Amino acid sequence: MGANMTKYKALAVTGAMLGLIGAAQAKANSGDGIAASVGGDFSSGTYGGDTRTDILVVPLALRYRAGNLRVTVALPWLHIAGSSAVVSDGDGGVIIDPHAPGSSRSGVGDMSIAGAYSIPEEALGLRLEMGARVKLPTGSRAKALGTGKVDFALSAEVSKTLGKFTPFISAGYRLPGQPKGSDLRNSWSASAGSSLMIGKSVLIGSYDYRQASSALASGSHEIFGAFSAPVSHRLTLTVYGSGGLSKGAPAYGVGSSLTLKI
Repeated sequence: MGANMTKYKALAVTGAMLGLIGAAQAKANSGDGIAASVGGDFSSGTYGGDTRTDILVVPLALRYRAGNLRVTVALPWLHIAGSSAVVSDGDGGVIIDPHAPGSSRSGVGDMSIAGAYSIPEEALGLRLEMGARVKLPTGSRAKALGTGKVDFALSAEVSKTLGKFTPFISAGYRLPGQPKGSDLRNSWSASAGSSLMIGKSVLIGSYDYRQASSALASGSHEIFGAFSAPVSHRLTLTVYGSGGLSKGAPAYGVGSSLTLKI
């Protein structure tokens, strides 16, 4: 239903969107099989620094779902304009060098491989999903398109269906690699919100928090909204947006994706 999304405007966005409608629409359709997605995502903010940085992401993702198991592989193309102190960390921007000059750079970002296993409501009275993700350093460290290190993350989400509404809460813990000359730290994230089924479409709203992974940055607080609707039997369109509530978050973000069930 979508709380397990990492909504910080990098490659995880589209991989998460592939799972967005899975739980909420499982009552109407089996989501088993392979799906491919492509999208566009733009965010702008200071990420806790002094200079505005714009990040454009074009993520490609593949998802495989079999019963309660879901595996997603995502790879983005990035364009970052602004402070070169801001490096894409797979979840958005992290400040690793406050003295770096401004720059504009483009290229392939870091690959993300995520897996999730859900226990349905029928078993526990609540739906529980547990996930893990690894970020591989496929993006150029020299061009500040990635940290150049492997990261790991764990997550858990609890949700409960109440008619057409499905409120949820989730928490995550990220363990970043340590680029030379930086001091990234483990960080927590959390989300709370609800999805709403509207026919075969899904509307989601949430509040999201992410602890700063660098002493040079501030924690991120955002509000997020998404709408996902079928275009055809095999094609789904998702649009979404976010608004920053703190200095460490992007001021705003918008995006969309198309998902094709293969």
